[in-house]
Amino acid sequence: MPYYKWYWDETTGTIPTNSWGTSWHYYETDGAGTVVRQVEVFANGQALKYDAEYDEDRYGGLAEAPITAADVEEFGLISIDGREFGQVWVSTSYDRYPEIVVTTDCLWGQPRLDGRRLAVGDIVCLVDRYQSLSETLADFELSLQQIKQALRYCRTLQCVQDLPLRFCHNCTLRVRQDDVSDGEEEDNWVRAERLYQQYFA
Repeated sequence: MPYYKWYWDETTGTIPTNSWGTSWHYYETDGAGTVVRQVEVFANGQALKYDAEYDEDRYGGLAEAPITAADVEEFGLISIDGREFGQVWVSTSYDRYPEIVVTTDCLWGQPRLDGRRLAVGDIVCLVDRYQSLSETLADFELSLQQIKQALRYCRTLQCVQDLPLRFCHNCTLRVRQDDVSDGEEEDNWVRAERLYQQYFA
């Protein structure tokens, strides 16, 4: 697969990344030039990483347009080998669920959306019950990436690895944990798998 790097000698012009300085951009592409993995390394050491699983956040996202021969010439992209790209990829921090947190000081320790009192299980339930993603996004001020993260986090049972103080209140994992049920809990990871396949597969 072709790999490229490109130096951007200007700042982004947007907050907060504008203060991070200039940046090197690294791209892994498929045979058609579509970017499949991308790393942006800034002068202050901060890095942004995107791939098919995590393709967008509040700072930016995976390049949508394929890289063409004209782009390489116009922007001065430098061809590199897979080893160089791989070294940059593994040497920069990467969180598969950057907006999902597990803390003890909010929602009794349930996995939740960072900065919100909204558990992962609640997001799964909302997506399941609302008629469309657009309604869920608008009514609960969620981004598509946040919903995608929550569904992926749940469908892979990442919470079992994270060992939260409490599993989500509407999940059967919580029933097993507390040995108490209100009769409405579901296997959230099964719902999340179905919804992920419906909207994102």
